[in-house]
Amino acid sequence: MTHQHFDKAQCKQLTTNNTHPSTPSQEVESKRGESRNKQPICLHIGCGLVIAEGWKNIDASPSLRLVKLPIIGRFLIPIFNLPEWSPNAQYGNIVKGLDITPNSCDLIYASHVLEHLSIIDFHLAMERIFSYLKPHGIFRAVVPDLEHLINIYIRERKEEKGASEAAINFMTNSLVGHWGTRKSVGDRLREMFSNNRHQWMWDEPSLKEAFFEHGFTDVRGCQYQEWRDDRFASVEHPANFENAICIEGIKK
Repeated sequence: MTHQHFDKAQCKQLTTNNTHPSTPSQEVESKRGESRNKQPICLHIGCGLVIAEGWKNIDASPSLRLVKLPIIGRFLIPIFNLPEWSPNAQYGNIVKGLDITPNSCDLIYASHVLEHLSIIDFHLAMERIFSYLKPHGIFRAVVPDLEHLINIYIRERKEEKGASEAAINFMTNSLVGHWGTRKSVGDRLREMFSNNRHQWMWDEPSLKEAFFEHGFTDVRGCQYQEWRDDRFASVEHPANFENAICIEGIKK
């Protein structure tokens, strides 16, 4: 089976911004940023309502962005039935980039995040993650296991009673299928602001290869509590590993 490898030059072209001569004020702000990031950073991407002590917890949920609106944010919670986000959760989009100095993170963790990104956005995110890590920093990711879902589909497909439901179950359980409608503007807006659906699924070999393509070394599959740094214990939970795979890689 052949795999289409992502063109990293294309990814860099997508993420390259126009450069301009820095002003004195920009240089001062840059030095302030460097000072802020002297402390070790452990970055938790897609934290949801799970806030880890000692970690920088970020999430790209639209509901978090609404809650964080000055003055009116807290009043929107009961109106739109928004989650009770922790004050320690910060809004941030890894695809668009974060206010983090390159080579400043000891650890980066993303659980059930990467499958919500399109393949282009996934590679943009991986580029940024790699850039934020210090040399010898570790990135650890957990995603649903595509192979597990496929095995269930194949088993059900072979069953006389379950054959007709196999495809529906696969599309539903993989969160690739969409049960909603797009009939009205409201329906389209709800889908636009929702990020529940999975955009790209991974098995262990394909995700490992993606790590290698983006410069990571010592890439391996891991089980729960099988980590190279005990600080991952603050963000990782057994439930994350149900029908999932975990890949860990090091920036050398």
